Amino acid sequence: MPNILFASNNLAHWPTARATSQAGTFDDARVPYALMLEEHEILNSPSFIPSTTDDTWIHFRLYPQDSDYNSIPVLCQAYDPSGNLLFRIQKANSTYDHNIQTYLYDGSTSVNQTGNIPFTNTKVNSIDIHHSVNALGITIKVYVNSSLAIDLTLNSNPNNLTPPARFSIGHGFGDVNSNMPVSEILVADGDTRNARLDLLRPTAAGAYEQWLGSLAVLADDDTTTGMTTIAAGQRQTVTLSAYTGASNISNLVAISSTTRGQNSPTGIQHTIRLSTVDYDGPVIPVDFSLQYNITDWQLNPATSLPWVGSDLDLIETGFVSVA
Repeated sequence: MPNILFASNNLAHWPTARATSQAGTFDDARVPYALMLEEHEILNSPSFIPSTTDDTWIHFRLYPQDSDYNSIPVLCQAYDPSGNLLFRIQKANSTYDHNIQTYLYDGSTSVNQTGNIPFTNTKVNSIDIHHSVNALGITIKVYVNSSLAIDLTLNSNPNNLTPPARFSIGHGFGDVNSNMPVSEILVADGDTRNARLDLLRPTAAGAYEQWLGSLAVLADDDTTTGMTTIAAGQRQTVTLSAYTGASNISNLVAISSTTRGQNSPTGIQHTIRLSTVDYDGPVIPVDFSLQYNITDWQLNPATSLPWVGSDLDLIETGFVSVA
């Protein structure tokens, strides 16, 4: 199973984003809302730790409502840690079709291709983008509803480009009269086709209540609110909203946004608690600026077996301050 590098269905990760609960534009059994993109709007992800392999997969679901015939808006583009543009996916042409055009870059030149598998209008569609880069070359494959629509290769990497560390999503298939909702956004180092994201939120305090502040702020989609501590070794755990998805679960990821002051601890660990036992993730250094943090548990640490849906009925998640 792949490593999850980024996962989001949260306004707090996308400055300027607004939510929509328009029925039929997202799966409300999995996530509480979709992110609504308005005409020509582009949402930029936080920076995340790039893949340690050649491969990065970006996945999200989108609901095209129209297709602007007066412009060719961006759907998705990604950048490496140095800010180099890696690829650009956009509407193919200035007509009402729903095909994509993709540009692949090496820092000196580019190749491009127009796909022939369109998105379906006024339906929830999926896109999966497989970007691969190493010293010998760069490739991109783009899948529309799991079917291969784009396949491009550059046979060199003269500027030593590396895997994506951030990306943006644009209002690619909407127009002045309609928005384009997106949801269930994932980045992984392995195949994301058929992947789904279930967002579980804090509902009540768990076994530990050592941080200051209201639990409600952990689920309010606001980066200016949060729980605090000035001491190391403080634990906070929470119970989660009910899981209603498939019984087979590939990964359980814990996500937080953090910032620190002059006198605060310098690190954090995500933790999960099962059967009164605490399982702490790796230490994550916390900067003075706002940052995105993720810890990926591919296996249930209590059993060393793959996760199943019933495991989530017993779990608490949370975080620990580190000196």
